[in-house]
Amino acid sequence: MLGRDEFREWIDAYHGALFRHALWMTGDRELAADLVQETYYQAWRARRSLRERTRAFAWLLTILRRRVFQEYGRARRERDWAAQFVAASEEAAEGPVGEMIDLARGLHELTAVQRDIVLLHALHGMSYEEIAAYLQVPLGTVMSRLARARDALRQLMETGKADNIVPFRKKAES
Repeated sequence: MLGRDEFREWIDAYHGALFRHALWMTGDRELAADLVQETYYQAWRARRSLRERTRAFAWLLTILRRRVFQEYGRARRERDWAAQFVAASEEAAEGPVGEMIDLARGLHELTAVQRDIVLLHALHGMSYEEIAAYLQVPLGTVMSRLARARDALRQLMETGKADNIVPFRKKAES
């Protein structure tokens, strides 16, 4: 059985990645922190269900993603995200913060499913195969969703809706 010390090690190891994922999905620091906390709470309660401890991060990320999607319906999530980043853009429209806001706006324009897959690939460094296994979808589905997300971001750059969106490079598959 999973002990407190090993669980604390997981918290230390994965907290930053889980928080970043929640923050990019919700756009709200406090909500992201709450969701990560709830993720750890649910994980502790369900710790007996984890069969392979080597897959702890994927297991925690699954719990977090479910909490994010439970917390917000698609329309509410989209509406809140837009309002927060418009307000933030008025405060910091230039420099590195402005670029991050433009990136966030670009991600906001994607569907929640596309945004999620982009974050799994770009933020967490998962390969196409890892994402397909993690989401339990065919490899082609992952590739097409990521391609559509990239196309949407490119269109935003071309239309000038988001000037500083960071282009995604194809990751070398090993």
